Amino acid sequence: MANPVIRIMEKENETAAVNFGQTATLAGSIRKSIGLVLLTIVAAVVAAHYLADTGLAAAGIGAGFIGGFILAMITCFKPGIAEYTAPGYAVFEGMALGVISMQFEQMYYGVSAIAVGITFAIMISMLLLWKTGIIAVTDKTRSTIISMTVAVALFYFVGLAASFLGVDFMPHSGIMGIAVSVIISAIAAFNLLLDFDNIEKSVANGMPRYMEYFTAFGLLLTLVWIYVEILRLVTMVMSLFEDN
Repeated sequence: MANPVIRIMEKENETAAVNFGQTATLAGSIRKSIGLVLLTIVAAVVAAHYLADTGLAAAGIGAGFIGGFILAMITCFKPGIAEYTAPGYAVFEGMALGVISMQFEQMYYGVSAIAVGITFAIMISMLLLWKTGIIAVTDKTRSTIISMTVAVALFYFVGLAASFLGVDFMPHSGIMGIAVSVIISAIAAFNLLLDFDNIEKSVANGMPRYMEYFTAFGLLLTLVWIYVEILRLVTMVMSLFEDN
């Protein structure tokens, strides 16, 4: 589940030329990031209220993830239109997450609120680690995080391909499931360091204004990944304690 924005940012940095138009600013990038996160949350709340307990729940999840995937791909290939595609991605992804969250809520009440809290706690913690320089985003750090993320993406892909053949080797519960989820969550969290660094680089290198939306979109991609994994992790932990 590698964040494609990381690769796009590297390409943008390599080909960046003198820009005579408006350039990205830190304040603008922060506003866009907050705006996209809030839009995702609003879409999730609306979907949870109007779709989760209806016959449209499965359609909502499918439409949300498919629509989000299509807009994500368009955004990655056309960063210049991120101003239009990134909000659409937030709405579609929020719709899917809202319905899924309610389904988990029916199993364990309050699990989605816990997952949201942990997700934002992780974001703030990683921001502090990055801002204070405790973890510096060097070329070695970046390549290591990308390599681990690609490994997770391959793990997801192989698991999905195997499921189509009737083989399910991915752990979904118990100590093993929790351990795998913790590792994946940690790798997803480290991707936030790259997102923060990408925002800083887009400003420092005088990249075009549309990069505010593009880097904000990249941050949202990572946050969605973290939330989904944390939601699974918390559910598995609750299930383990319930069994005991």
